Amino acid sequence: MIKKLLIPFIKVLVSLTLIGLLLTKLGLRQVTTQLAVANLWWIAVATSLFVLSNLFGSVQWFWLLRTQGIVIPFRRVVAYYHVGLFFNNFLIGYVGGDAIRIFDIARHSGNSSHAISTVLMDRLIGFVMLTTLALVAGLVWHNIFQSDTILMVLGAILCCWIFSFVVLFNEKFARRIGWIFRLTLPVRIKNKMKQLYVSIHAFKNERKILLQLLLISVVVQTLRILVHYFAALAVGIHAHLKYFFIFVPAIALLSSLPISIGGIGIRETSGVALFSQINSIPAEAIVAMEFLSYLIGLIATIPGGLIFMLRPEKIPSNNGAQP
Repeated sequence: MIKKLLIPFIKVLVSLTLIGLLLTKLGLRQVTTQLAVANLWWIAVATSLFVLSNLFGSVQWFWLLRTQGIVIPFRRVVAYYHVGLFFNNFLIGYVGGDAIRIFDIARHSGNSSHAISTVLMDRLIGFVMLTTLALVAGLVWHNIFQSDTILMVLGAILCCWIFSFVVLFNEKFARRIGWIFRLTLPVRIKNKMKQLYVSIHAFKNERKILLQLLLISVVVQTLRILVHYFAALAVGIHAHLKYFFIFVPAIALLSSLPISIGGIGIRETSGVALFSQINSIPAEAIVAMEFLSYLIGLIATIPGGLIFMLRPEKIPSNNGAQP
């Protein structure tokens, strides 16, 4: 019981500490002043783009569910997706909202392995596309960096995602490294992981759909990068769009680490570290931009909170799975 309470407490503490250090260094008044004079028109544009990205994200997940034989009406997939997004704002990293999505789909389909596999693939595709966009933009505009460190880090991250795909889709290679899990994990967990691997491996035969999903992901991630761009305009930051295509994916990847609540603190700290390379942007404006981006995301996902409160507790079981 103490352990269950301690871990969330530590992560809340991490978020509050990082925010506190930033505000102490920059001054709370300077940041709130930036937010107080934010342009409402640009905020409205950014919010609309976030809402649109959520709809495309729902389509991506809908196709993943269909590929696993989980047939659920699109409107219900949109509802589940938004509920997950809403809870991502308040739970550890983005894991909490994903767990709620898995729970909803497992209740509906009766198959937890398929439910987990669709959410993991949804995440993996998003991370691959984020990293790829950042790396491509960084290579095109590599002259903006004083060193190639960020490009090397992005390249290493992309290699990790590619390695993940190789493990997931190449059964022979997966067997070669599987001995690690066979030696270290209890039998029950090994069996669960094997079921999950089989579920994810099934996507290998859906190459056309995977390609379509990657293309949808390009749209989703581009829209979310533009959210930051228009949030920047709202607080008076006029920087070239190229910086956002390089820096925002890196910020998003760091914010997704399960070490803070909703990425708060990590988002602002990493934003200052990256965007401060542009000499004309004051640090307090960067913090205001990143916090405003978080608020925009929160506003755009409020429907998920309303759906969660108003929906019936009982969901028909096994209605979503094909026989």
